[in-house]
Formats: sequence, C-alpha cells, structure tokens
Amino acid sequence: MGPSTNNLAEYSAVIELLVDALHHDIDHLIVRLDSQLVVSQLNGIYSIRNPMLLRKYLRIKLLERQFQFITYEHIPRRLNHVSDAFANYVLDWHLRHNH
Repeated sequence: MGPSTNNLAEYSAVIELLVDALHHDIDHLIVRLDSQLVVSQLNGIYSIRNPMLLRKYLRIKLLERQFQFITYEHIPRRLNHVSDAFANYVLDWHLRHNH
C-alpha cells in the first residue's frame, strides 16, 4: 500500500498504545517500532511533511505530555513480529471504518 500508508498505520498504532497505556495508569513507556523513519520523526530527528502524518504526530506529542518518561526505539521488522501484526491490524481497522 506504500510507505505513506505504512507510516500512517504506525502512527495510528502509537496513538492507540499511548491512550491504552494512560487508561492503565502507565506513565513510563518504551515504544519499539519497526519504522526507522517514524522513530526518527517521533524523536525529533526528521521533520514531517505529510499533513496526515503531521496531525497524528501532533496528537502523539499532546499525549506524551501525560507521561513521566517516554522514548521510541527502532527494531528491525524481521525481529518485531508483534508490532508488525498490530500495525497491520490498525491499518485494516482504519480501512474498514474510514470508507
């Protein structure tokens, strides 16, 4: 579906993770993602030009304010089957509910 769609799924998965963590009173979090680009964007290394991704990014930054500690780490996709499956689930959900 293309890199933009995959990155959108990664951002959506991060938002859902942060919301869930806050609902469970978790305020320290290490988020491991298989998209090196998204990790670099969330860590402030790369900028975001895509308006859809920028909206998701800003939502994440607002959610981050409620955490005492949060960081993002890259893990290669071949080593990250659980995150990949969750990102695919989020993407499928969005495709079903946004048409």
